[in-house]
Amino acid sequence: MEITGRIKLKENQLEEIEGLTSEYPYVLHRTALPETSIPWHWHEEFEFVYIVCGSLKLNTSSQSYVFQQNEAFFINSNVLCSMECENEHKSVLCDSHLFHPVLLSGHFRSVFETKYIEPVSKNQKLDILEIRGRSEGQQRILAKLRKLAALQSEEHAEFPTRNLLSEIWLLLLEEMQALNLRDVPAKSLHQERIQTMMSYIHQHHREKITLEEIAQSAAVSKRECLRCFQLCIRKTPFEYLLDYRIDAAKRLLRTTKLPILEIALQTGFSSESYFCKVFKRLCNKTPNTYRKTYVN
Repeated sequence: MEITGRIKLKENQLEEIEGLTSEYPYVLHRTALPETSIPWHWHEEFEFVYIVCGSLKLNTSSQSYVFQQNEAFFINSNVLCSMECENEHKSVLCDSHLFHPVLLSGHFRSVFETKYIEPVSKNQKLDILEIRGRSEGQQRILAKLRKLAALQSEEHAEFPTRNLLSEIWLLLLEEMQALNLRDVPAKSLHQERIQTMMSYIHQHHREKITLEEIAQSAAVSKRECLRCFQLCIRKTPFEYLLDYRIDAAKRLLRTTKLPILEIALQTGFSSESYFCKVFKRLCNKTPNTYRKTYVN
């Protein structure tokens, strides 16, 4: 089991999953919030998240969900999402089981891939599947997720892990058949557009960028750009840009000894004073105070 302190993201906000390798494409992350930040991101891997304690809010481009202790959810491949504490004054502990489809599908175009994996990965109507224990099948999934987490402390857990995930997957397929998928929001053009525009912001956040440039990256109007951001992540493009710059600054404060002015300039702020003002407003502490919490 890997206890994660923060989520690592690539420039396009694709999560770089620590501990997951091509030799063994599964990892369990036990994540504590709010200590860990889980910003807007996506990844190719499937994910089952089990709430060990607390109350977690999951945001997707179409809606938000709240999950309580002993509930879980499944996140499909390449779904844009973020997670946070539902109550900012209480912490959350959750187990995230992340695995690449190849762990269960085996070789390319196998019967496992075409018959069992693709009905999920290519289902454009399935972003999130809630697992709250409301049916016998869901209760069985929850029990197996607890067993899967416990299994990771044992030696030679690889084969038992894959076997247990296969059992969970079959139960997932049964749950999908029981759902009226027409009531599940489909991945939309808005999500594709905002992922493109978010990637543009990540690549150019050090520069002075305009709303028009962000919109042009996805070949949409400025009005449609604003609409996409509001519909998908409930922020304006510039609110998101500011959040991303602050997250980039936090990484530099934690991992380097660069002067505050240099960090401000490297993350797209025009001056040290403006950077410190924005940082304190969004983080409730100064950059120097934040950095001291990570100094051994």
